[in-house]
Order: sequence, then structure tokens, then C-alpha cells
Amino acid sequence: MHTPPQPFKPMRRRALCLLLSLGAVPLLARSASKELRVITAADPNAQRQILQALRSRYPALSAEPDPAAWDTRKGTGPIIALGPAALRRALSAELHAPLISVLTSSQAYRRLVAGAPREPSTTAIYADASPSAQLQLIAALFERKVTAGVLLSDATAHLEKSLRQAAQQFGLEILVIKADPSLDPARALNGLAGAQVLLAVPDSTLYTPDTLRSVLESTYRRGMPVVGFSAATVAAGTLASAYPNADDIAADLADLIDGLTSGNEALPEPRFPRYWRVAINENVARSLGIVITDKVRALGVHPPGRSG
Repeated sequence: MHTPPQPFKPMRRRALCLLLSLGAVPLLARSASKELRVITAADPNAQRQILQALRSRYPALSAEPDPAAWDTRKGTGPIIALGPAALRRALSAELHAPLISVLTSSQAYRRLVAGAPREPSTTAIYADASPSAQLQLIAALFERKVTAGVLLSDATAHLEKSLRQAAQQFGLEILVIKADPSLDPARALNGLAGAQVLLAVPDSTLYTPDTLRSVLESTYRRGMPVVGFSAATVAAGTLASAYPNADDIAADLADLIDGLTSGNEALPEPRFPRYWRVAINENVARSLGIVITDKVRALGVHPPGRSG
């Protein structure tokens, strides 16, 4: 049987190319055919959730704990380092491809890049939500002008300007104390007597599992709520936190990669996540007599097409 010609097929291909160039085809369709090269933690199972979220966008994802694997295999585009251990290994390997760090705090990223053998071609989407997101959460929790206390060390002093700007934006006062990492940060709380809430920032020189427990015990006795820096800190006993989940990180990373259209442009500056949501410790809220409103629960910025 003779099959009649189908002249519309080339037209369809041209239309698809035009739509792609205009951004009318979903980013997911564009990223599905791209290989994503990922350096994982030594035990990739520890990062199963984020790897699954990334594979949903990049089915051709390849993951290796050893960064040297990418020097012996051909590939284009950036390499992704999941977490500080992977970032440390990647920087030591001096990879030739651009490097994007995720799941590493702003403090750890700055420290690791500063200690790299040579100046790397790298950028980051930090693991921690921005000071703006955390202070927006505090403003919504209290619905009045309160003073947020923050402990900073030399490792997190770079956050002070952003914290002050965000406090002004959301109508809050802020009290910053420079804490000595050699001392229990719970002792530094005496300098925050004028604050109604403590914002804990991701600073490994101040907050370890032991010192965070000490801070939570001390603030609980004072009736002072603590806003943490991750969902894990909320599970440990802070009142709340703004944080990005695995889907938020995957969508944010896809946005960044899709913005690198030619592969020749300079990497963007490291930044905080664009997408975030809120975790609440309901037991802590009840014990402190804090009512969590629907407005608080709905806070966040979600990836396009996802409501929560």
C-alpha cells in the first residue's frame, strides 16, 4: 500500500525547535535527554532521596562517589557535587569541568573553596534557606515587631549584612552576637536577653549535635523559641525552619543548568535556594503556647507546577 507523503512532519520539527528556543516546551522535556554527572557521598544510599528527585528530571544521570571517574569518561556540561564531602573530593581532584555544589551550607562552601589547591570554576546552590526566608518565617510566626537574636562566628560573619537587610524588609529588629566557637554557645545566649526568638544559622563551629541540644535546653527554660536551619533541626526540637526539600533542590538545579545554554558562559555567583517551604515542630509550638496559622504553613516558594 502506498503511504501518502506527510509534509507536516518537518513543519512539526521546526515548530518544536522554535518552541524550545522560546521556552514554551517544559524544562523537564529539555533536561530529560541531558546526562547529569554527579559526585555523591561515599555511601550514595545516604542521598537516595535527592538522587531520585534528580533522576526524575535527568534519567541519564550518572553518579559516582569518586570524582576521578569523570576525568576518564567523556562528557559535557557541569559536574554536580552532592554535599560537603563530595565537594571536598571534587576540589582536591581539580576537575576540568565546571562544578556545581548542592547540599552544602554557605559556611562550608566558602571554607572548602577557600582551601582548594587552585581557584576552581565552581558555583553553588546552598543547602540552607536564605536569611530572607528565615526572617520572613519569623515575621509570620509572631505577626508583630520582635527582635530576632543571632549567634555568628567568624565563619558565618558573611551572613550579617543579609540578615540585617532581611530584618528591615520584614519589619523586625535583629540582635547579632559574635560568639566564641571554643565556648558553649548556650553561654552566649546571655547577650541575647533582649531577643524574643533565636535564629540558629548553619555554623558547624558553633552548632554541633551536643551544643545544639544545650542551646535548646537553655532557650526552652527561658521560653525562647528557636528557628532552626533545616528540617533536621526541627525534628531535634527547634520550633520551625525554612528549608528546601529534595524536589525543590532538583528543580532549582535544573533551572541553573538550563540557564547555561552554551556551556561557555561564566558560572553564576553562589546563591541561596530559590525554592523553599516550612517545617514546624507541633509539640514545641504547643509547649511554648505559639499558635501556628495557615499563613505560616503556606509560606514558601515552590517550583512551577508544584503547590507543596
